[in-house]
Amino acid sequence: MSFKQYSIGLLFICTFQFLISTIQAQDFFEIDKIAISEANRHQLHFNNTLKTAAETRNYDLKYHRLRWEIDPDTNYIKGEITSYFIPVVSNFNQIYFDLTTSLTVDSIKYHQSLVSFTQLANNSLKIDLPAIISQNNLDSITVFYQGVPANSGFGSFVKSSHAGKSIIWTLSEPFGAMEWWPCKQTLDDKIDSIDVIVTTPKINKVASQGLLVNETDNGTNKTYYWKHRYPITTYLISLAITNYSEFTINANLTQGSLPILNYVYPEDSLTNYSQINLIKPIFELYDSLFTPYPFMNEKYGHAKFGWSGGMEHQTMSSMGSFSEHLMSHELAHQWFGNKITCASWADIWLNEGFATYATGMFYKHLAPAWWLPWRQDMVNTATSLPDGSVYNPDTTSVNRIFSSRLSYKKGAYLLRMLEWKIGEQHFFQGINNYITDTNLSYGYANTQVLKLHLEQVSGIDLTEFFTDWFYGEGYPSYQITWNQQGNDVHFLVEQTTSHNSVDFYEMPIPIYLSGQGFDTTLVFNHTFSGQQFAASIPFLVDSIAFDPELCIISKNNTTVVGVDELFNSAKLIVYPNPTNGIVHINTAAKINSIRVFDEQGQLLNVIIQDNTINLSAFKAGFYFLEIQLEKEIVRKKINKI
Repeated sequence: MSFKQYSIGLLFICTFQFLISTIQAQDFFEIDKIAISEANRHQLHFNNTLKTAAETRNYDLKYHRLRWEIDPDTNYIKGEITSYFIPVVSNFNQIYFDLTTSLTVDSIKYHQSLVSFTQLANNSLKIDLPAIISQNNLDSITVFYQGVPANSGFGSFVKSSHAGKSIIWTLSEPFGAMEWWPCKQTLDDKIDSIDVIVTTPKINKVASQGLLVNETDNGTNKTYYWKHRYPITTYLISLAITNYSEFTINANLTQGSLPILNYVYPEDSLTNYSQINLIKPIFELYDSLFTPYPFMNEKYGHAKFGWSGGMEHQTMSSMGSFSEHLMSHELAHQWFGNKITCASWADIWLNEGFATYATGMFYKHLAPAWWLPWRQDMVNTATSLPDGSVYNPDTTSVNRIFSSRLSYKKGAYLLRMLEWKIGEQHFFQGINNYITDTNLSYGYANTQVLKLHLEQVSGIDLTEFFTDWFYGEGYPSYQITWNQQGNDVHFLVEQTTSHNSVDFYEMPIPIYLSGQGFDTTLVFNHTFSGQQFAASIPFLVDSIAFDPELCIISKNNTTVVGVDELFNSAKLIVYPNPTNGIVHINTAAKINSIRVFDEQGQLLNVIIQDNTINLSAFKAGFYFLEIQLEKEIVRKKINKI
């Protein structure tokens, strides 16, 4: 898809005004609640990672027919799961699924014949096949089971109630599916397609993935048949069953009209209807900014459930509420998390950072009064501590994986800074190429692949950027010294960093100038601390501001008017800065003397030879040079590391 600038059309003006007026402060800061909610629900599931049967990697799952009998008044499930698979190893005579021992397998059929099986203590189901299945041959097996799903306290399979009516809902991310059905829950094999067939008392309705292709009245019960024909990872399969009220709205997308199917509690239906209608312009924005909706042949939808946050189940997000912030976040996951899923927990920001960034785009384009507060919150949170990287080095910690500060907000702002660095057009073209990459679409991705797509469209090597901002911790602080002589404005830009994992953040930096009723913004490519810049400005500058639009994560920035420290870069350059010890002075002017002082103002005995200063014998810290030229004295601050 070619990049298109999303423009605000007359069609949406009234809707935008309504969006702005209805957004509440508590909605805006809901990202913290989303992150906490997701961390909590993963906590008890997460240890199941080690219990996932390694043998499930011996086959490729192609299809599931998921047939269940469920009554929300009873905490019980009865199922018949047919799985089509292709062995990827030789001598394949056993197949394994992940299934908790709290559920009982009644029987298993292979080609209509019963086969032997064992439910193992490590929550694995081992099935013995009557013969070796040839590698790369499609085959199938059916598991019949029932029981009371284990209550983890954080979802999986939950019986609860609303207004006196029972509801059953599921939430499996990342490893909870095994608590209610026999599955393969590794994060490296998406199921090509599924059918979901649920029989329940006819007072209820069933929300699930894909298209509802049939409803069969069985007297006291009713059977719902959902068909989903897109690849899906196991944790994105869901059920929500209660006495729902149902309504459909439509979004006008680039490839046509898409139904948004909504299942809400009857007692909340009028309120929820007005809330959910607000998603239409957000949907149309994402469809234009990114790529066409990934599941266009089917639908999108919402199902109210008993969790406080939301969950981006594929084509049917489960929702605890219907704020614009939560709806925009879960919708964005259909592109970032569902169509393309992070290949490891180290890259969780590809799911959560992107969804948070997409909400920022919602504010920018549809609710501009909240665009600046969103940026301020992202930067303030990211810089609230001096450490922390977007890259997650600890995949054993749920709290670190779902860190609101790092995976969500700093991850979102990494994308904002990439857009600033390579330009809006290149950024969105690179993102669209990433989403539509046939090697990634409806599969898995890591950060390196995203980096390559952005480099290909921009022609810019982003290795330094990702080293600093993705793997590196902390943030920079900028010190801007400036003065004006005639029309020439001179700048000295120095930088310190909050964490020693990064000695310098190389970024284009914006400086805003104003005076005499005029203003302008200059952008300089800042490649080392102590760099000098100059520009011709046709008005008297009263004040400057560093990065007022918050293009860069930074904190404790200062701007001061200076005289002695400002000099023409063609006259004198001091480098490198920071330095490990050796400092060079490059100037065409004659140097009469050089003196070096420490931070207490003490004159130091330093070896100086041929305009080279040796600070190797001195401890790390700041030092000050006083360089006497023929007509002026230049003072310079050096950071010894």
